Amino acid sequence: MTKGVKICLAAAVTIFIAAALAVLLLHLPAESTYVEIVQDGKVLYTLDLAEYDDETVQTIRIDSPDGGYNIVEISEGNKICISEADCPDKTCVNTGYLRYENVPIVCLPHRLVVKFADGPQNGG
Repeated sequence: MTKGVKICLAAAVTIFIAAALAVLLLHLPAESTYVEIVQDGKVLYTLDLAEYDDETVQTIRIDSPDGGYNIVEISEGNKICISEADCPDKTCVNTGYLRYENVPIVCLPHRLVVKFADGPQNGG
């Protein structure tokens, strides 16, 4: 092997390892039980999922200033998702349950974000 091939191989291996570590770190399960629902940068709700009964399903309707809406659902096992939305692509609904600290549920058309938080903040 020539020196150039060795350098390219070392660079490729380094990039592969860095990418693998990044994927693993981004998909670590969240340690927090606090969740924020944020719209247009304003915290609307801060919820502690640990306080919810495992058998109860609760829904919160979030109306968008543009007239649209999202339904946020807290369901069995203290899981949270956007269960319904009137946005065109429904990416937020198709994301499923919030699982990972660094991967929020986002509805771009309605500027809504559901994400894990460090603890109680302002909001409902």
